[in-house]
Formats: sequence, structure tokens, C-alpha cells
Amino acid sequence: MSDITIPGVTSKVDTEKIIQALMDAERVPLNRMQTEVEDYNKSKKTWQNLNTILSRVKDSANKLWSFNNPFGDKLAISEDTTVLTATATRKATEEKIEITVKQIATADRFMSKSLPKDFVIEAGTYRFRIGKDEISFTFRGGTVSEFVEALNKKGKNLLKASVVKDTKNTQVIVIEALKTGKDNQLIFLDKAVDFGLKSGMLKKITTTSLDVPLTTEAIQKLDSPLSTGMYSIEEGALTVNPNVNLQIPVKPAFKLNENMVLEYEVRTHMISPEDLPEITPPSGPVIPDTGYIEHKGIRIQSENSKVILPEWEEPEPPKRIDNMNILFFKGQGKLLALPEINDSDDYIKVHVPIGKMAQNIEAVVINNKNTHRSIYIKNINITDPSARGDYIAANPISQAGNAIIELNGVEIIRDSNLIDDLVPEVTITLLKQSDKPIELSIERDIESIKETIIAFAGNYNQLITEIDILTRKKESVISEAAHLTAEERKEAAGKLGILQGDITLMNLKSSLQRIMMNPYKTSGDRDMVLLAQIGISTNPGTGSSGAIDKILMRGYLQIDEAKLEQALRAHPEWIEELFGKDSDGDLVVDTGVAYTVDNYLKPYITTGGIIAIKIATINSQVSRKQIEIKNYNEHMEDYEAQLRRKYGMMEGMLDSLEKSSQSLKNLNPGK
Repeated sequence: MSDITIPGVTSKVDTEKIIQALMDAERVPLNRMQTEVEDYNKSKKTWQNLNTILSRVKDSANKLWSFNNPFGDKLAISEDTTVLTATATRKATEEKIEITVKQIATADRFMSKSLPKDFVIEAGTYRFRIGKDEISFTFRGGTVSEFVEALNKKGKNLLKASVVKDTKNTQVIVIEALKTGKDNQLIFLDKAVDFGLKSGMLKKITTTSLDVPLTTEAIQKLDSPLSTGMYSIEEGALTVNPNVNLQIPVKPAFKLNENMVLEYEVRTHMISPEDLPEITPPSGPVIPDTGYIEHKGIRIQSENSKVILPEWEEPEPPKRIDNMNILFFKGQGKLLALPEINDSDDYIKVHVPIGKMAQNIEAVVINNKNTHRSIYIKNINITDPSARGDYIAANPISQAGNAIIELNGVEIIRDSNLIDDLVPEVTITLLKQSDKPIELSIERDIESIKETIIAFAGNYNQLITEIDILTRKKESVISEAAHLTAEERKEAAGKLGILQGDITLMNLKSSLQRIMMNPYKTSGDRDMVLLAQIGISTNPGTGSSGAIDKILMRGYLQIDEAKLEQALRAHPEWIEELFGKDSDGDLVVDTGVAYTVDNYLKPYITTGGIIAIKIATINSQVSRKQIEIKNYNEHMEDYEAQLRRKYGMMEGMLDSLEKSSQSLKNLNPGK
């Protein structure tokens, strides 16, 4: 007899339907177990999500008290960000400084004359020097584009070139150094010199500089003979005493071009009244000796003459004169003023574009009209910044120069526009020249502190909302959480009350609310002990009708941003202590709102902590239940096979009986 049946074909009885009905009845415990697994996994996902939220709260609390808390962050705020910008580290000192950008650092950038399309650059070894660095490459000869490509391949971070079509039929080559600063001039060497001359990028010059001698022979007094007390020269520096007017002639007169710069170093020395020459009464006339006579060996001495002097009255001390217009130069017979000098005990280097002021220089003039100030000057010279050895750039777009700034009256020179060694822990970026001082303020980053506090409050509110959703069955919990999005509300509805009655979560919420309301000692004493004093409150408020605000009763943090910002600007150090403070002087934070929240949540989210144990318990339950499901599935397979065997045997018996009945009918066909 066969164990295989085909319903409707081999049997007139629908045994398949009977088997499925019996299997469905037997599957009820299996469905129940699978539902339990789904519930376990949903609960596991809920705890995992809660662990994520707890971690965010803990992390945001940690940011408010740990060593990298935002209370130490500094901002460098420029009065004019088109002139200069700056960044400050946490170690920067809060202060305001004034910076005048007299000149930004520049690099050499030279352009050729217009060249025809078919201009050919000759083969040879081309060398360029930028400061102390050198670039050299061999060019086999070719077009401008090929030369530019070869130069850029070797130039790396020192030199680059480009081709610009200035007209349809002509082109220009631009070569520029990639390092700024006066000491990083671009010098053409070997075949590069020939290229520079032929392309019109360079031109040959003769005289490019002059050193003004500071010697006794060179110095002249303008209005009276010089005396040794008027000036002195020591170690190459000329000292000009008060009320002295002298000049240093330039012979022959030196011809200037418009690029030339006069450079010198100058400082001052203030003379105290006690050090000025003492005024004493005049000694009166000198009377010669009256002599003597001798008579018969006897000498008779004449009595000295006497002069009766009028009573001496000490004159009034000279009126003090302070005049910083001290330095001049003669050009084309005219006396032209140089910049006023500043009082300084250290030498200040001054650069004057003298070539734009006159066509020649005949003398340097020092007119010290001051009564209490000596002037020291040295290293007077005239240079042409555009000169490159015996050549100058014929078409300079820009030329190598140092950044020159004035900080609180002191001139500073750097070879870069990025300056990080001027103000401690502050990096300044120079962008353009300015005629007026720019105020740079180093101050606390109040906005960063406020944002960190708001982020902490937001994460805290999300946690309280999540606990309410998980532990309550009331839909009002979701509708009253105004900060939830539509998608978050939909998700919240699916887990409403899933952990209802969980004592762990109820204790967690209660403890956090207590931490937020507790007072914490700070240096502000009573003026700064509660979050409410900086605009952060967890207390129930009242609506416009005077009724208690149920939303606030849930323990959400409410922030008055205006009050918080006002408190941060007034006493940021107190607020820092409110969130985390070292109360016993051991240099370790041990109290404060954020510190307490951070430490309280640690046992919940740490490895092997409360949440981890709950998830591990659920995993064990799921594992056990999956084993039960596996065993029951095996039972179901055996049960179905057993049913099919039984019903197959039954169908076989029915079929045999039917065949026997038909055989009997065939033996007695008349009946």
C-alpha cells in the first residue's frame, strides 16, 4: 500500500485538509513562542536605543566638565576680517590688541612682454634660485607651453609658471615664486638669464644700492661748527644729542628710481631731568695777576684786584620740547620729511619708498629739536627691491617683500602672512594692507559654551521623553512632547508602555530630576548654585490661565537663552564650576551638575553595566526560546509525517475495500 496520496485523485476523502487542520492546531504553541521571541527582540532593541540615548546624555555631560570643556575655548575676533583674521587656542590670554597692517608679505611674480605664438625658447640648463633653494633643469628647446610644463614639473612647491594669451596672436609667460618674504627673491641664473632678457621679463641695470656712511668725516653741522658733545659714533651707530641739527651728505648725489627704498634702524633714549647738565652760577671775569716790585732786595707784592659781582639768580629751566619729526632727506634741493619716529629702547627698522618721493638724494638730515631725548640711528642704506643681481624685473606683477605690521606701537617684520609667534597661542593671517589699526579681541567662545549646554539639555529632554514613552500607556505623553517630529511620534506610538512598571527606568528618571534641581557650590556663593540662576529650569511652571503646566511637570529642561547668555558673559567661571568643580583642591573635578550626571550614568552604559545585563538577559531568553522553537519544529515535522502515514494507510485500505466491492458486483452482474 502506498504512503503517497493525491487528494481528489487517489482518494474521495480530503485528507490534506484534515492534516492541515490538525497541523494548525498543533502549531499554536509554536506561534506563541515565535511571538515571545519577537517581543524579546523588540524589548532588546528598546534597551539598545535607550543605551544610545543614555550615552549621548553622558557624553554631552562629560563635555561640560572634562579637561576639554568649552569654557576654555577662545575666539580671536578681528574688527575687519578683510584685513586680518586669527585663531586662538585654549591657552590664549583674553585681551584686546591693535594691529596695523602696513604691508603684507609678497612673492616675486614676473611677467614677460607679449610674445608671438611661434616664440621658441632655446635649449640649455635653466637655473632659478628662491632664497636659499635652487631649481635646475635641462630643456631641450621648444615652445613656450613646453617650457612652462618642464618648469612646473621641477618647480614643485617653490616655483610655478603659466601662459596667458593676452591677444589672439600673442602670449605672455608669468613666473612666480611660491614663497613670500624679502629673503625669498627669485633669481635667474645661467640660461634663465638669457631667457629673461629675450622674453622681456628682465632688464639690465647699473647702480642698485647705496650705503650712507656714518663716520666723523662724513657728518656736518648745519648751522654752527660741530663739537664733540653734540654727537658720537660707536659700533656703527650715530647718537645725536638733544638740540643738535646735523646732516650726512651723499656725494655725489645718488640718482633714484621709483622702486628704491630708504632703510634705517632708529631708537630713542629719554634723558631724565637729573641727568641734564647742572646750571651753575657764572665764575665772573678772570683778573690777571697784579705782580710785585723789588727794592734793595725786598719784594713787595701787589694786592689782588677785586670785582664785585651782582647777585646771581638761577634761570628758569628750559621748556621741554617733544618733536618726533626728526629725520629728513634732501632731494633736488628740497628738504623732505621722513616718517615720525616712535619712542623705543630697541631699534626699529624703517622702510621708506624714497624713489616715489624724489629723483635723487643729496643728504640725510637729523634735526633733533628735543630737549630730553637722544636719537640713535644706524644701517642707513638705499636699495632697489626689484633688483636681482645686475638685473631687475621689467614687468613685475608683485615683488618679494616682508609683512610689516605695528603691534601696540612696535613695528614687526615677518616673511609670511601667517604669523604664529607674535601673540602667544594666537595665529594671525594677514590679508591686505590697512591704514588704520585693526582691533583683535581674544575672548571666550561664549557661543560654543552655550551650544554645548543647550545640546546637554536637549539630550536630557530626549531621555526623559523616552523613559515616559516606555513606562506609560498614556498617549498624552507623546502629544505633549513638543520637540518630537512627526516620524518620531509615529515610532513612539509603537513602543508606548512597552516597559511599563520597570523600576530601573523609574528610579533613573527620579534620580536625574533630583540631580538637576540640587544646589552646587561655586565661587559665586548664593548667586550661582542652581541651574535656574542661569536660565535653566526643571520646575513646573504656570500657563496663561494660572494652571500648572503639565509639560513642565514631566521634568523637561527649559532654557531661557537670553538669561543664559547674559550669565555666561558676566561670570563664565562660575558657570563652569556649576557644571564641574574641584571642591577639595586636589586638581580633580568632584562635584557639579554635569560631573554628577556623567558619573551617575556610568553604571548604566558601561560594559557589564545595568543596560548590558538587561540586554544579556534578553539574549539568553531568546536563545532558550529559539532552542524550544527548533525542537518544536522538529516535533512538527515528525507529527506531520506521522499523520501522512496514517492517512495514507487509511486511503489504501479504503481503496482496497472499494476494489473488493467492485469485484463482488462483477461476479453477480444481475444484481
